[in-house]
Amino acid sequence: MLLHMKTNKLVIINILTFLVFSNTAFFFMYPIYLSAMDVSKTAIGLIMGMYSVASFVVRPLAGKSIDRVGERPVLLSGLFLIFACSLLYHAVPGTIAAIYVLRIFHGIGFSAFIAAAFSAIAKFIPREIRGRAFSYNGASMLAALGFVPLAGEHLMDAFGHPAIFHGGAATTFLAFSLLLFTQKWEKMEAKPGLNVRYIEILRDRSFFFVLVAMILFVDAQATVLNYFPLYAKTIGVRGGVFLALSLGLAVAVRLFGSGILDRYSKRLIIKICFVLFGVGIIFFYKLDSILFYVVSIILYGLGLGYIFPALNTIGAEQGSFDQKAGMMSILTMVIDGGFILGSIFSGGLSDMIGLSNTFVFAGAISLLGFLVTSVAPIREHTSD
Repeated sequence: MLLHMKTNKLVIINILTFLVFSNTAFFFMYPIYLSAMDVSKTAIGLIMGMYSVASFVVRPLAGKSIDRVGERPVLLSGLFLIFACSLLYHAVPGTIAAIYVLRIFHGIGFSAFIAAAFSAIAKFIPREIRGRAFSYNGASMLAALGFVPLAGEHLMDAFGHPAIFHGGAATTFLAFSLLLFTQKWEKMEAKPGLNVRYIEILRDRSFFFVLVAMILFVDAQATVLNYFPLYAKTIGVRGGVFLALSLGLAVAVRLFGSGILDRYSKRLIIKICFVLFGVGIIFFYKLDSILFYVVSIILYGLGLGYIFPALNTIGAEQGSFDQKAGMMSILTMVIDGGFILGSIFSGGLSDMIGLSNTFVFAGAISLLGFLVTSVAPIREHTSD
């Protein structure tokens, strides 16, 4: 019965995650809107990266808040803030300073949500099926990131750029309403009151190198998500179609191949997938070739399918139950750090060397992740 309740909680978390990342996916179309306003790529990178900077900075506070009041209140607060910000983009269409402020609060809302969602999975899902749990949760993310931009392209063509804001607000309104009327959630809350000690958590060398591998992966992935739609437009490729196919493959891997993470070495899987993922991104350089287009979808999609849930699972295996909220806050904080690099640094880099060369650089960064996971002292299957 207890496992059934935990599984139901995971289903709710996955639905909420899909809706929140649908909001994120709508706003990955935002650079196209900003570009139409003659905003430079560097400024676009700063605007997009400000979201992750805010999320990064407040993440330790999110972890401590979860420790005190539990996951549900933090989830609700984050969802409401994301919803409100999505509506307010209408009020600041051409005011750059106001856009920065709005991106900050949007990022804070996302920070609260993702920290609480990861904490719930790490705490309440047994280690024996945690790999599948993070795979399913990751599949819900990719399903949104893969298919919503395609829908967003059609909505923008039909209704103009405001469709981004309407779509983003609608998804988070649904998420907030679902969680608000979920009555059984409190019965599953952890007991609050323990103090999160981040210094002690970071002294764990195994967990530290999981963080290093994660930031390398997310940097490359954030470069793709932020700049691929714009790059595809410049070379005459439908970015939404490419992302739908490649991320759709990754979703299939996470849904139907998730059990592999609970049966085999996650480190070995991560190393193989870092190579596939990195080479797939490097091939973006020749994406106007049919051969490279198809091969890139396969390599990028397969690599993407396992790296993120495998790293999350290993991260959740570290430390004690009382440390889960703090560890997941740091892990998701590092994810934000990778998005900052992939948004701001890659935006500036693309102004200097071009978007195609920027993707070659991002692919090389992901190959560095193969080296880290090969030599670092990362432990698996640490008892809870």
